[in-house]
Formats: sequence, structure tokens, C-alpha cells
Amino acid sequence: MLTLMMGFVFTALTGVPLAVGQVISFGTAMMPRPTGVALDALNIADLNASLGAYLRENRDVLIAEVLLDTGFEDKFEVMDDVKDEVPLPRLTMTNIVQPGLDKTDWNPTANAIRFGARILKTRDLKVDLNIIPQVLEKTWLGYKNRKGSGGQNQFQMPFEEFIMRYIIAKAKEDIHLNSIYRGVYNAAGTTPIDTMDGLLHLISDEITATSMTPIVTGAITAINVKEKLLLVYDGIDEAYKHKPTQMLVNSQIFDWYVRLHDPLANAYLVRQDVQSLASTPMLNMFPLFGTNCTLKREPGLGASQRVICTPKENMVYGVDSMDDSGTIMIEQEKRTLNLMMDFKAGVQLKEVNDKAIRVNDQA
Repeated sequence: MLTLMMGFVFTALTGVPLAVGQVISFGTAMMPRPTGVALDALNIADLNASLGAYLRENRDVLIAEVLLDTGFEDKFEVMDDVKDEVPLPRLTMTNIVQPGLDKTDWNPTANAIRFGARILKTRDLKVDLNIIPQVLEKTWLGYKNRKGSGGQNQFQMPFEEFIMRYIIAKAKEDIHLNSIYRGVYNAAGTTPIDTMDGLLHLISDEITATSMTPIVTGAITAINVKEKLLLVYDGIDEAYKHKPTQMLVNSQIFDWYVRLHDPLANAYLVRQDVQSLASTPMLNMFPLFGTNCTLKREPGLGASQRVICTPKENMVYGVDSMDDSGTIMIEQEKRTLNLMMDFKAGVQLKEVNDKAIRVNDQA
């Protein structure tokens, strides 16, 4: 009845035929409504209930999104379900082939096979966050009402989902840019850098222990970048030069190298088989020309000029997205909401020697 009445009102106001007015009124009434909150005035209790329900329903997915970013898979072998520690066994073998003319003499190679295992350890990480919904609501309203939002509109992004996407993006950024590479574990700390021993710290410790010998490059500049990166690559063992390897550098070094090979200025350097890699819209990988190595931009290195060259499989990132300790909780406190997240993560190198991984002398 209400729809019929609205059809008469619409016809009276616009002058369109009654049948058209009723069709428009009926179509408006049948439009879907957002499933989240903040359709009318913001109610903290309602938001607390709906956000809690959203977290309970999507807990596993949300934890995985924080820890298992696709960008990590480009540079690490990723392991899930690492509760605390897991050995990374490695097998090394000396040369074992010898002349076979003498069929009667038994001459086994002594101590040819050696086993070892480095330990990947995941640390407990957490997020303690006080949310002021009224502040985020303004951002959400601007987001949902804008035009051309790429298919996301007010019927697809409820407020509670928007809040969690916002938080997950920041947590993921903290782990990537601060923990995985530049972290130094400090149980009493309060920042992302304190959460785990990152790769730069692990490498520094191995150099001190003489397990690795850094290649002397000195400071890398826009002028000498090509020469210095190739110097690091040339130090890797011959057994790895016919296989895919990666070289991680900070953003400034990456940009210096790519600009030296700008196809607009040096078209002859760009082969057909690498054009798709070199011309991707998000330029984060580029061939290290003359090698089987791919140069990769790593913003997590910050200002460090440390160059890391090794097979991707030698770098391990461990998480525990499936453990019961990986929780997300929400509670209301007056006009705000308190969010608590708990999860585990850590990094390690499988093999540390001057054959499998080469770095330079810049910290």
C-alpha cells in the first residue's frame, strides 16, 4: 500500500504517467540495504555487536590476511601452522664422484654427507587498539558515497568491514616495513621493530659469527649501482647461477638501477622476453641483466644499503594463522571500542654460507 501511495505522490510531483511512477516507487522499495551499521545515527552498542559478529564469522580469514600477504610469497618460502619452533633441515655433501677403473678397491668418501638444521621461531605479536568510530565513520561515508569506487559501494562495504580492512592494512604494513627485515626482538618493547629478529639482524649476527663473508662494495650510488650489484651476484656459487635467484635492495637502489636501463633511452637493452616483467604497472621487479637473477624492490629494508642475493626458497617466513591463540576480540568502553588481536610470525634463513647467500658490507 505504501508503495502504491508513493507512486501517486511521485506522479503528482513529476508529471510522469501513473504506471511509470508506481514502477519507480516499487523498484526503489526493492533496493537492497546495507547489512552493516551506520545506516542512520551511529550507535556504539550496535556497532560493537555487529563488529563482534563480523570478527567471529571471519576470524580465520582476517588473521590470514594480516600474515599471509601475497607480497611475502614473492620473496619467501611461506610456512603456516608454525606454533613455536620448526627445524629447517639442510643437507650438504662434498664431492663424491671418483674414477671407476678399479672395481675391487672400496674407497668411500669420508664425512661426505653432513646434516644440519637452522631453527625458524615464531614470536607472539599483538595489536591493542582503541577505536573512535565517529572518526572512521566520516572516512567511510566519504568512501561509500564517492563515484567510481571500483565496484565497492554502500551496498557492499558495511561499516564494520571497513573498520577491519583499515586495521588489517596497517598491521600488514607494520609487519612488512618494520618487523620482517629491520626487527630486533625485545620482549619489553612496544613497537613493530621489537616483535622479532628480522633478516638484517640475522645476517649481521651471521657475519659476526663468520658464517658469512660480506662482499666489499662500499657505498652504492646512482653512478656505480650496476657495477656493485653485479659484484654481489658474481660472488654466489656457480651451482646457483643457472637457477633463478633474487636480489633484494632498498627502493632507492632499485630505482637507480632501473633508470639506468630505461628502455626509452636504451632500447637495445630490453629483450622481448623481459619486457612484460620490466613494464608492469607496479614496478617492483626488474631483471638483473646478464644473469638469472631478478632484482626486487624491498621497502622493508628502509635506508639500509644491504644487498641480499639468494634463492627465494632460502628465505623462510613462518606464521601460525590456524592456532587458537590467533584471536581477534572487541569490547565496548564508553564511546569507544577496544580491539585486541593476537598472532605469531617469524623469519629465518635455511642455509647460511658463502655459496647459497651473498650480501655486501653495507649495514
